[in-house]
Amino acid sequence: MTQIDIESEDPLIQAMKDDIERVITEEVCGSILTKVESNKISKKNISLECNRRKRAVIGLLVISVKTQRLYFVLRSIFMGLIGAFITFTVILYLRTINFSQAIFLGIFVFTFSLMFSRLFDDQIVSISMKIIRFLEKHDRLKGIVLKVF
Repeated sequence: MTQIDIESEDPLIQAMKDDIERVITEEVCGSILTKVESNKISKKNISLECNRRKRAVIGLLVISVKTQRLYFVLRSIFMGLIGAFITFTVILYLRTINFSQAIFLGIFVFTFSLMFSRLFDDQIVSISMKIIRFLEKHDRLKGIVLKVF
């Protein structure tokens, strides 16, 4: 599975590409075209420059989307592990819980794990960036991670 396969199947990246194409074509390329019409620069050169800018911006945004997804996955994993640990500890201590206790425990666990993950947000971002750097060296593994999650 190649990088292009992942990007072509991803609806979020496709929607983002369509919006970027439209905005850059209207705003950037349109303003360049009106500024240089008085000069004798060919429209082909302007078109090449606009396409180069579009590819650069889209490339950066694709990387940003992938980084955000990996960050979300890691944060969810950490929250799940924290929640599982707290739930396991409470059930081990109480031996059993009923339905109403489970509801209150669930609310408490979610709130605590969310606060805990926000408290250690810088560390989660740091770990995410390290994993992204690792995945950049392993295209096949990166494709699997991004495809599954």
